[in-house]
Amino acid sequence: MSQKSFTILENKVTLYNRDGGSIWHARIKLKTGEWWRFSTKQTDFEEAKEVALKEYYTTDYKHKNNLPKNTRKFKSVANYSIKRMEDELAHGGGKSVFKDYIRVINDYLIPFFGKYDIASINMELLYKYSVWRDEKIKGNRKAAKVGDRYVAAVTQSTLNTHNSALNRVFDEALLRGWITNSIRPTLLNKGKKSESRGAFTDEEYKVLYTKLRTWWKTAHTQESREQRQVLREYVLFLANTGIRHGTEAINLKWKNLEYFIDKDDQRYLVINVDGKRGKREAIARQNTTDYLERLKNLNPTLKKLTLDQIIDKRINTTLFVSQSGKRISSDGLRGSFRQLLRELDFETGADGRRRSLYSLRHTYATFALRDGRDIHKLALQMGTSVKMLEQFYSKLSPRMNAAEHAGIRSKQG
Repeated sequence: MSQKSFTILENKVTLYNRDGGSIWHARIKLKTGEWWRFSTKQTDFEEAKEVALKEYYTTDYKHKNNLPKNTRKFKSVANYSIKRMEDELAHGGGKSVFKDYIRVINDYLIPFFGKYDIASINMELLYKYSVWRDEKIKGNRKAAKVGDRYVAAVTQSTLNTHNSALNRVFDEALLRGWITNSIRPTLLNKGKKSESRGAFTDEEYKVLYTKLRTWWKTAHTQESREQRQVLREYVLFLANTGIRHGTEAINLKWKNLEYFIDKDDQRYLVINVDGKRGKREAIARQNTTDYLERLKNLNPTLKKLTLDQIIDKRINTTLFVSQSGKRISSDGLRGSFRQLLRELDFETGADGRRRSLYSLRHTYATFALRDGRDIHKLALQMGTSVKMLEQFYSKLSPRMNAAEHAGIRSKQG
């Protein structure tokens, strides 16, 4: 192999070409003692020399200021981060919340930061992102607008999810040497305090599930009719298990269900949930099996099997499937439920809070506390903390347990 080489700076910068090629390459000695090689992409020697020297002095400056010698566009780093999370999920080592991070990265972070170098993201740019993100989220919540204001801004929970997703991208860049700790920005962390989404009263909940029995028939397309049929069972399932709408519920499979028999031979339905706080078991209310029976009858591949057979066989298909055999998406169910709330004028409760599918979890907790459930046991069932339950729900206790607080004995007492 023949190679021409010329020293530009003694023991620091060398230009060379390979096998008599026309393109000049450079070799720069880093402060670590390593040599970094790259193409100048120039055929003219003087122009190649200028490129090499510029790169050398830039690299020297970066070293003195503890900056990475090279960097990458945010979009590229974000895609590496997504791939890492997807691989972990595929091999059973990831967390369910990774799916939320991936959604945030694709829907928010890449559209805003994608064109920037990962090393150039600073506090000013983070602030601009926070303004842009808040407006985008508000724009996606037009159905929740009351008068001239939005009833909800970005909550602390949403902000935490966005920050965690952004941290995953920065972690990836740090791991690959594209940023250093010294230039990694501190993320903004001022969201609106999370508020519970208004629960449905007993009367409203009855109106909801009664309406859902026939609402599917009024849809204009077959796809909408099938989606509304599944929505009926989804609503009842959420309200009778306390499981979170979205990733926690929509990804459940029949194999995640099992029966548990206690010492008194009483059989209970156990749901193995992979939630935002990790894996947990949730006990469904007894009538949940009725909704599951209808769900399996909607699924063309399962309708000939009994519910017990499906659970015993641990069938690896999702719960929420339409008559056409199509898996119903979380977004599709959310949209149908919003339409139902508008038709019933249930979009906001008497407390002024907007309703959503998540309100069914709030309803579950409210009914449970009203019925005297222990708050510690309820926290385990719902996969949350006692502090969170106290923050959102215990303020309801005085009226729900008025007789107890007033010293009035029940008839059974």
